[in-house]
Amino acid sequence: MTGAALAVFLASAPLGAQVRDAVRGTVLDAETDLPIVGATVFIRNTPLRATTRADGSFTIVSPSRGTFSLIVIAPGFRSEERRLQGGAAADLRILLEHRMFHVPELTVTASRTVAQPGEAPVSVAVMSGQELLSRDIVTLDEALPFAQGVIFNSGQMDIRGATGLARGVGSRVLMLLDGHRVLSGVGASIDFSGLPVLDVDQIEIVKGPHSTLWGTNALGGVVNVITKRPPAEPETIVRGYYGLFDTPSSHSFTDESLSREGIALQHSRRLGDVGTTLYLAREGSDGFRQNGELSRSRMRLKTVFPADSPNPWEVFVNWTRRDEEEFFTWLSADRPLEVDPTELGDWIRTDDVVFGVTANPIVTPTFRLQLRPHIYHARSQNHFHDNEDFHRSTRVGTDVQWSLFPNRSHALTIGGEGAWTGVTSNFLDPAPDVTDLAVFAQDEITFSDRVRGSAGLRLDYHEASAAMEDLVLNPKLGVVFEASERVSLRTSFSRGYRAPSVSEQFTSTTQFGFRVVPNLELRGESAWAGEVGATVSLSDRVWVDAGFFRSDYTDLIEPSPAPDQFFTFQFRNVADAMVRGVDAGLRVGVIPSRLDVSTSYTFLDTEDHGTGRALPYRSRHNFTATVSGWRQLVAIDFRYRTRVEQVLAFPLDDRGSITLVDVRMHTRLLGTDIQAKIENLFQAKYVDVQERSPGPTRSFRLTVTPRF
Repeated sequence: MTGAALAVFLASAPLGAQVRDAVRGTVLDAETDLPIVGATVFIRNTPLRATTRADGSFTIVSPSRGTFSLIVIAPGFRSEERRLQGGAAADLRILLEHRMFHVPELTVTASRTVAQPGEAPVSVAVMSGQELLSRDIVTLDEALPFAQGVIFNSGQMDIRGATGLARGVGSRVLMLLDGHRVLSGVGASIDFSGLPVLDVDQIEIVKGPHSTLWGTNALGGVVNVITKRPPAEPETIVRGYYGLFDTPSSHSFTDESLSREGIALQHSRRLGDVGTTLYLAREGSDGFRQNGELSRSRMRLKTVFPADSPNPWEVFVNWTRRDEEEFFTWLSADRPLEVDPTELGDWIRTDDVVFGVTANPIVTPTFRLQLRPHIYHARSQNHFHDNEDFHRSTRVGTDVQWSLFPNRSHALTIGGEGAWTGVTSNFLDPAPDVTDLAVFAQDEITFSDRVRGSAGLRLDYHEASAAMEDLVLNPKLGVVFEASERVSLRTSFSRGYRAPSVSEQFTSTTQFGFRVVPNLELRGESAWAGEVGATVSLSDRVWVDAGFFRSDYTDLIEPSPAPDQFFTFQFRNVADAMVRGVDAGLRVGVIPSRLDVSTSYTFLDTEDHGTGRALPYRSRHNFTATVSGWRQLVAIDFRYRTRVEQVLAFPLDDRGSITLVDVRMHTRLLGTDIQAKIENLFQAKYVDVQERSPGPTRSFRLTVTPRF
């Protein structure tokens, strides 16, 4: 045999073995018998997965021995599970039945491996990319308030009452983009304007402390924005919108119309085995209030290769520039949309660049190695009447994860994280370097077909130059009992942790008349939490999920008066607190393809152990509902929250409940989506949680989205 022939033989032999031991199949719509493109096919407790092709077909390697569960999931359809024998080839015909409404079917964030939400011992909410587009949003924070358990307080994201509201305090929700941390390096805050919208596959919200797998900032929960792969065929999307703010005559401050507009272009194509998506956008807004002007530019590039691989490599880069005027507080209760004349023209410029890679260098039926290196560079410059503060930060880090599947009863996740952040600033004293290191491990155990459990442990080390170090151990335990095909019960107990942000520890500045000084003795905050929950599909038309939870927080960080210093503040560990409550979600298909209803409700009972009072900026009752007709052609969105019980700055100010109604309409004409939206339909006048900060006025928006 010649050398060339031997090489061909050695290269083809493993491929031939894989073909003989493969499961092939076709996934079809049970009603129409048409192929379903893009359905996810995976084998439970393995890294093996595939995606259906244009004809609905798929091929996936079969485990070599024993029985295994093959699961098929597609948006808008009920999932299907087949029990098969390992080591034997199979050719399947799988018919999926339509669902009347979208419910969560798949998550990768709850356990760092592919799983169905009902298999996770924690509460998970999922919003599909299609739901985001149907809601006619500009940024993701316009849709997330309708996710179960999620609340927004004057623009800050809160999950189950963990956050409240405090300017300058780092986020207690960890934001991920395709598994990469995307919190700013100095403030550890979330910039929703830098997150994609058009190519989002789904958003996964894991509720409660989840630091065992994801580390610092996951004190209230984790949000993972998962983007789509570039499609097989070239696709171009152009999205343009124009809107007007309707200022009440009693609060008018200008004779000019106040508008907002934006244009975005997204193009996807494949070149050989490499898929690429490029997104460009330019947006501007006058704002609904004085000193509210915004100008924003965005660019995103994502490359996937091999494009059809179940475990591809992914590379992305996001760039955002934002020039935004600052509205700190109103001029007076009679003139709530105006600012103090000395603050007119105050504005901030921020630039953010995020670069990330997801690499899968080794994938076998029993083992997967995944690496996620990333770089996050941020620049911010104040142009205020009383300061010109600036900062630049660069975070460089990586996440390494080993997923081991030794048998059908165990799925082990072992990994580590490391990151270094360098900072330059004129208001941080000193400007620090920050080091974060961690190791973690989790075992997902299948006790039987109905009972699964998980146990995990993570050790985090946080060090900022000249400040105190933190070394924290975060365990978790959880159990899931699938009482039937339609009923899943869960319980979990875990510890969460958040390291102090750079701005909390080192800020030394004056802003809006207040002096802020550093606190080098600031420690991280932590929480022990437990929950009991259930997911029930009462019928094909009714889906219910509910979770009862309690979290006990230690060393919460809040801005407080500095000891022995008049009119001077610093961030301090000032509170031990308790938050308990329930979050529930209900989806009902009232009339097939004609009328759907989805609701969410979060009840919060909070207590600051030091004062005996409720925690500030939380509402006891928080409710949202969406009623949609004719598959989102017409929809009404409703939001309600009761009066905030406690505030910090102006406790004597009047404050009340908030009720907001939005109306959406959608049609499709000649391949173009045309959407119209009225926000705050009844022109509610309200304080947006933060004292003396008015909520948005009524606005009208028209969005046109052609696809080529």
